[in-house]
Amino acid sequence: MKALIMDEERKMMVKEMPEPEASEDNIIIKVHSASICGTDMRTFLKGNAKITPPRIMGHECAGEIIHAGAFAKEKGWKVGDRITVAPAVGCGECVPCKKGHTNMCDHLKTIGFQYEGVFAPYAEIPKQAILMNNVIRLDDSISYDDATLIEPAACALNGQSYLHIGEGDTVVIYGSGIIGCIHAELAFIKGASKVIIVEPVEKRGHIAMEKVPGVIWINPNTQNTAEEVKKLTDGNGADVVITATSAPSVHTEAQEIAAKMARISLFGGLPGESKGYLDSNLIHYKELQVCGVHATTAGFMREIMKLMEEGKLNAKKYIERFTDMDHILDAFAAIRDENVMKVVIHPQG
Repeated sequence: MKALIMDEERKMMVKEMPEPEASEDNIIIKVHSASICGTDMRTFLKGNAKITPPRIMGHECAGEIIHAGAFAKEKGWKVGDRITVAPAVGCGECVPCKKGHTNMCDHLKTIGFQYEGVFAPYAEIPKQAILMNNVIRLDDSISYDDATLIEPAACALNGQSYLHIGEGDTVVIYGSGIIGCIHAELAFIKGASKVIIVEPVEKRGHIAMEKVPGVIWINPNTQNTAEEVKKLTDGNGADVVITATSAPSVHTEAQEIAAKMARISLFGGLPGESKGYLDSNLIHYKELQVCGVHATTAGFMREIMKLMEEGKLNAKKYIERFTDMDHILDAFAAIRDENVMKVVIHPQG
């Protein structure tokens, strides 16, 4: 089968790979849809030391079970079930796992990193993912394409779980990619009165206003972000700031535009050196809460699926292009060169 892999030289390429082997312990799915996420793009652009090569890449997917081993059958799974999967698989034994924070597992293994990924026509769901309840049954109202967005949206929901966004809050989001836009949608759902996106790329700023009605766009290339936020908040600053981008400077600016007792999410990880961007005195004297976030859990994915079922979150509008395995590397290039928001891969052709 054709699959997108990272080879032993850490190069990404489409290559013929063996199909996953059925066993009594695993599930095999026919991958109907898989999507490219920000982490995949960073790997495309800069590599990724966390991936163990050779490895089939990709972790956002939806598909149909074509093999359910005895262990899966005991858990209620059968051939023909429509599913997605939470890719971050905990051990179930460490302290974070026992507290329900499986994404923070001390022995975390992730599909597309330590397990074979989903950029292929068929993918294995390992026993540990079944054991940890990471396999998620799709509601019939959710298409395979839409289901690929459950996991990235759930990452945003995980990040917002620390921020306590409520009625009347002003939320500033740095970055207007799909994650930034979903953060904006979730903030409105939670009652935010103003949601502001800071985005230097004009095309992306206009797309954000189109995709998320009511959002306010600040272009830092032509406007002073701090001054604009001050104007929009009667001089108080933002109640919540989310850095949904990998630019180090926004970690610093986030503290400056934050109101007293504001909550800040350092959502976007930084490439390379990540020290020296926080002002301890600003955090201290403004009583700021600064939170990190990594990946998500099956629980948050189920919450996102419910929002989709209820019609509160429309994922479909973020998918701008479809492709197949033969042209998957072209899709990565399109995201880089054309600011395409979301590409869904159809591995079956």
